[in-house]
Amino acid sequence: MLKKILIFFVLLVILFKANESTDFVMNTSLQNSIYYYIQTSAELSKGILFTNSTGANQNVQYMLVSGTTNNNAVWNYNNSNGKTEYWVYAYIQGAEISVCHGATNHLCSNPGCIGIDNYLININNAKWSKSETNDLNNPSISNSIPFVIGFDNQNKIIQNSDVPKTIYFRYWLDVPPNSPPYIFNTTYQIIGVVDNEC
Repeated sequence: MLKKILIFFVLLVILFKANESTDFVMNTSLQNSIYYYIQTSAELSKGILFTNSTGANQNVQYMLVSGTTNNNAVWNYNNSNGKTEYWVYAYIQGAEISVCHGATNHLCSNPGCIGIDNYLININNAKWSKSETNDLNNPSISNSIPFVIGFDNQNKIIQNSDVPKTIYFRYWLDVPPNSPPYIFNTTYQIIGVVDNEC
């Protein structure tokens, strides 16, 4: 019994010793943490693929016809619910951010727009519209803006926001008359910035 009391006493002393406090001087500085990320929808991540009116109704890419206007991107109107499948979600914490986008080049038939056989469609023929609402009427073609090469500082996806949000998009393409039936490509880019200038 004396052995058990002694062990208990030793443990009690160790616990008291462990719980003693000592004052320490600590120099710290707190900094506001900035954290954000941008997520794109699965369909936007695959690319903006334009199609004719038949393809738009079926959410399938078909060849565009020379001289046609306002050709929809394949997922502008999901045939099951009329909503767009193109969106960007921005999570923001500790700062205001802006999100910009644009193209790296004109729409070209050859990669990099090089070669004497390259056919170019000016990027201004592609246009986009955004909305925080996603339904049959929004985003609307009546609010559409032409694409630019580089990041578009005048027409940001999100401007100086400090709250998380989802922005929905629709895209259209006008095909100039006498355009050959090629596949045209460019690279679409999205960037988030804290300083408001993309």
